[in-house]
Amino acid sequence: MKMEEQARPGQPGTCASPEMTGDVRPPCPNLVHPWRTRQVPSWAWLLVFAFPLLLYAGSLGADFLMDDETIITANTRLAPGQGPLEIFRRPEQFADFTLPYYRPLVNASYWVDSRLWGSNASGFHLTNLLLHWMATLLVFTFARALMAEPLWAALAALVFAAHPIHTESVIMVQGRTDLLGTVFVLLSLLALLQTFRATDGVQILAAGVASGVALLGALLSKEMAITWPALAAVIVVAYPNATKEKAARMALLCAVGAAALGVYFWIRGAATSGPLPVDFSRIGTPSLGLVPITFVTYLGLLVWPFSFSFIRSIPPPETWADPRIFVNAILAIAILLSLALLARRNRIVAVGASWMVITLLPVLNLFPIPGFVVAERYLYLPSVGFCLLLVSWIRQAAFTWATSKSHLALAAAVLLLLAAFAATIQIRAIQWQDPVGVFESMARQTPNSFFVQNNLGLEYLSAGETQKAVDTLLRARELEPSNPAVWNNLGLALRRSGRLLEARSALERAITMNPEYAQAYENFAELLAAQGDHTGARRVRERAKAIGAR
Repeated sequence: MKMEEQARPGQPGTCASPEMTGDVRPPCPNLVHPWRTRQVPSWAWLLVFAFPLLLYAGSLGADFLMDDETIITANTRLAPGQGPLEIFRRPEQFADFTLPYYRPLVNASYWVDSRLWGSNASGFHLTNLLLHWMATLLVFTFARALMAEPLWAALAALVFAAHPIHTESVIMVQGRTDLLGTVFVLLSLLALLQTFRATDGVQILAAGVASGVALLGALLSKEMAITWPALAAVIVVAYPNATKEKAARMALLCAVGAAALGVYFWIRGAATSGPLPVDFSRIGTPSLGLVPITFVTYLGLLVWPFSFSFIRSIPPPETWADPRIFVNAILAIAILLSLALLARRNRIVAVGASWMVITLLPVLNLFPIPGFVVAERYLYLPSVGFCLLLVSWIRQAAFTWATSKSHLALAAAVLLLLAAFAATIQIRAIQWQDPVGVFESMARQTPNSFFVQNNLGLEYLSAGETQKAVDTLLRARELEPSNPAVWNNLGLALRRSGRLLEARSALERAITMNPEYAQAYENFAELLAAQGDHTGARRVRERAKAIGAR
């Protein structure tokens, strides 16, 4: 079964007028418009294929950015002697910290890159670029399945490829979690749609199994894929032309989805000894009050993605009297009601709006996210829905404004938007390649952020500005004196500045706080060697090696 109805000339009720935006039925013969063509022009194919590659080609020359080097070099799963199967046995573990995540497919991709490219950052950036390219092609395929009009699907893919909010996910190696998760989510939903197109039982079963396998891949890439059941329900409800077999196919999809989720939780439980990192005891005024604030903030970033910041400081509200809660709650309700009203008449708007809202739910800080309140990379998956929304409204305008002048003005506006998006990406790519400048800018915006001060100190250290590194890391230590990582980093900076006694005290403090801190032992061994204690240095290195082998 195809997505669109098969209309016969002269048959009443089988053709749609241009005003019926979102209806996939073919227009009546006297209303045929060139923009409704079912064929994909060669230039549209070329644009969709080439545009994302051209936009981010400059990223291939970038080094590891921000936390990339830590993610790669300090990742215990990528250490020499570690095989790919070991990646699936433990959660996210690094030299000086453990994250409450389980993303083995992302770490497996890092493992492959490290074996192919060694420490060459260009190879890692190439993988990210190819994943963004794949996501763009899948958005095109998904939009085409929903709209049945390839020109508008191509526009949705071009907007997705060029949306500047994606720069963090594409240019930073650690943004791969969102790229890989989104690719698998789209593959799973496309396979789901195929179950409704197929007529043969074997094809239906194969498509259902493929959907479940892709869902498992998404879950093993990023936890946001847990929204798949709601996304699948939206797609099924919005699917036109229900048939008598639809209930049976939905039952198959429910079984496949449940099986994929069951396998995921079993694998995750065996590796992490726990469920998803959700702490219900931490739900209170700060987390509940942040929900409308972060929701409106994220929508604002999707609509106006021209401001750049790696970290956005949003102090959580302490009481319900905080005016930010009321103002943003009113805005959020108004936006949701407006989308609901528009979705009643437009199936594509319904899918796009539902997609955007559903995939934003896990990142609205109802359950606190370690390290960040708002991060641009969290918008990679939700932006698929936003692109469907935007193109649906552009499409409606194109068929509502009937004059050639209005069409020309609309086309010019779309081209101007894509040009502004592309220019913003190039500007951001240049900014990303100056991590010291980025962190200095963030330090001015959020002077009390331990994350910013600690990372700025490390960037100063990498740039050879040891005194600035020491001063900044001292500030980070004031913010979180119980964090062993800052004592380790401070010890490293003090050693490089020649203050060996102070460095020794800092490194000993880091090891006392965390006796399993392999990186601190390595730094301590280098300090002992610098002080002439080669026997002690060898003993400490053996200790570090023993910890790393566990």
